[in-house]
Amino acid sequence: MQGAALAGARHVVLIDPSPFKREQAKTFGATHTAASIEEAFSLVNDLTWGALADKVLITVGVASGAIIAQAMSLVAKGGTCVNVSVGDVSQTETSLSLFDLTALRKTLKGAWFGNANIRFDIPHLLRLYMEGQLKLDEMITRTYTLDQINDGYAAMRKAENVRGLVLY
Repeated sequence: MQGAALAGARHVVLIDPSPFKREQAKTFGATHTAASIEEAFSLVNDLTWGALADKVLITVGVASGAIIAQAMSLVAKGGTCVNVSVGDVSQTETSLSLFDLTALRKTLKGAWFGNANIRFDIPHLLRLYMEGQLKLDEMITRTYTLDQINDGYAAMRKAENVRGLVLY
């Protein structure tokens, strides 16, 4: 979200079933939130006067064919959907409208670690952080000692943290 906001996105819509994460999202650049893709479709359709999203980024815990198909429904003509989530190695299927893919010139691609150019991106991100434009400290909502690590995992599963940090 922060990257989209810093890049000048007019609308940054976070989709997450967790009320806590939707609430926190505005701190990190989201202009709007939705609890589901169905809710987001209506919202994005209204915000863009029916054009839909130029860019869709999938960042779920585990990618699936169903998520890919749903995310592609939010992509505008000529838009791009980028999946950065890793899926089960045995899952090989998704259901897409091949007509929409071709006729609307949609692009679906994957990215590993944001396709970073570390010689440029790390110093750039560090500069943004040092200037207060990139909020990293604010993402840490709780810290855990090593003997509390199971509490951290439980909080992660319940979506009670933006990011939990284990102090060693």
